Amino acid sequence: MLTPLIYYYMDMMEADFPFKMELRTKETINCQYHAHEHLQLCYITKGICMHHVEGQSLALVKGDLMAIPPFLAHRIEPVEGQEVELVQLDYMPVVLGGKEEDLVFPLFPKIRISPRNQIVIEELLNNMKTEHEKREQGYQHVIKGDLLKLLVTLFRESKENTALRHTDQGGHETLEGNSSRRLLLDTVRYIHENLHETLSLDDIARRAALSPNYYSYMFKVLKGQTFVQYINDLRIRKAMDLLCETDLSTTQICFDTGFNNTSHFHRVFKKSTGLTPLQYRSGK
Repeated sequence: MLTPLIYYYMDMMEADFPFKMELRTKETINCQYHAHEHLQLCYITKGICMHHVEGQSLALVKGDLMAIPPFLAHRIEPVEGQEVELVQLDYMPVVLGGKEEDLVFPLFPKIRISPRNQIVIEELLNNMKTEHEKREQGYQHVIKGDLLKLLVTLFRESKENTALRHTDQGGHETLEGNSSRRLLLDTVRYIHENLHETLSLDDIARRAALSPNYYSYMFKVLKGQTFVQYINDLRIRKAMDLLCETDLSTTQICFDTGFNNTSHFHRVFKKSTGLTPLQYRSGK
């Protein structure tokens, strides 16, 4: 597979307000295989194009919106003989405080927007574009408000868009509908079943057929913790159980829980519980 070109937000956006909007046409679409540090939303306003991502080739037409999480390699390709126009919105999560990933997650890889909401979306995009171009006093606050409203509108649309959602027999929504999510959930199960083994980010990401950077992003969105934090918490909880329920030495517990280094085990355990392993055992 080709190595993607990586775009970093500092090279294309202002540091104090990392937000950018552009109108792309057939002549100006980035056809290179690439990834970027920031989040990207692309709304198709005219025509058709192809989006190549995660081994899929998706046709995008007017009214479609695609969401690209950080560090996910992809490329957009115009269709020969067809026009295309899209609004490209790039921003770093810090613009909204970094807590809106749960709104973006369901939009990958694309969402079909209803005619009713197309009007709402296009009005919000036009407002943000005008504010960003004029840059009058307080424009950043207006953009933040419109961007959050845009994401909430899209999120609600995605909940109603049965073509992009999967439900279980009881009609409850599941996370299994997206290939990336399904593969990521498989790796979470693998982590639980192999906690005593060495679990590196590169190896686990490879199991999900994702790049380490993209896997890390998706993992944190899904679990609310970084990959390392999640594994350490699982291991510490297991160590606490073993300290209470067995007479195993702390060294044996260290290796049984996958730490492989007693100094690191003691450091992580104390940071998590405020006690050393022996103090924890004595207190119990």
